[in-house]
Amino acid sequence: MSPYDRSFGWLKSQVLELDRQQDYTRARELVEEALPFFPEHRPTLVLWRAILTLRLGSPEKALAILEEAVGQGLWFGPAQLEDEDLAPLRSLPAFTALHKICQERYAEVRARSHPGILVLEPDNLVPPPYPTLFALHGNGSSPLAELEYWQPITAHRWQVVLPYSSQLIGYGRASWNDEARAVAEVCTHWKQQQRWKRIDSQHVVLAGFSRGARIALRLALEGRIPAIGFIVVCPALDASQVLLPQDACQVRLGFVLLGEHDYGAPITLAAVERLRAAGLTCEVKQYPGLGHAFPPSFAEELPALLAHYLPSAPQ
Repeated sequence: MSPYDRSFGWLKSQVLELDRQQDYTRARELVEEALPFFPEHRPTLVLWRAILTLRLGSPEKALAILEEAVGQGLWFGPAQLEDEDLAPLRSLPAFTALHKICQERYAEVRARSHPGILVLEPDNLVPPPYPTLFALHGNGSSPLAELEYWQPITAHRWQVVLPYSSQLIGYGRASWNDEARAVAEVCTHWKQQQRWKRIDSQHVVLAGFSRGARIALRLALEGRIPAIGFIVVCPALDASQVLLPQDACQVRLGFVLLGEHDYGAPITLAAVERLRAAGLTCEVKQYPGLGHAFPPSFAEELPALLAHYLPSAPQ
């Protein structure tokens, strides 16, 4: 089966497993096969291709891969180029020149960066307002990069709102690291979307992955957005941050999806226990063998999770 017939999540798991097995040739072949089919993930795939080429002992070819991409208008953020996997290239003068070009492009794009949003209306003929899922992307990601996980729910009467952070860290990639700024941006999106009168304010659910899940959980518990539930995947919680339902919280049920080997699992499970002790109904599902990633079956499971928040469709 070609990468075109699979999700990017599947591709990532295969590449990481082949890398773990030190089968760098097959991993690179898989990345090269996937490049035409995942344009929204091109910067990531180019980096993987260069890193795997390095692992195969060809630094000049690895550098040429990055130079070709930059020559085509792509650029890489500081964290990407400072990745330890690229360390063998840092002594090369051409890499220094490439780094400078990327820095200039990064500074230029950051100077004009602003919050974005992608809105997907449900695939039916029912007029608005719609039950609405606000889903926040993870760090180093974007709405387009995670679209495959959320878009299918539009076939089940739901509108999907996908905010895009203004905190750019790479080509088409952003973070939520400045949490105060992140909260302000998402709340502004909420207010702006309300003006269009296309949201059923009685059926709003907040969701997200990793750092986006953390922001979504905070907004729901604080009642900044009147969500009746949350669905958070591998929330990147901070042990020093205690999140509890506030007076304005309207959540009646929350779901936490977690990989068995997620590095943040102990902190997340402790947070769930605090929420339950505070009287909030919170269900947890752990996935055997999974790390900090979307479950492979997430898009198929999401309709059943959201069904808890919405009356059955009329026959």
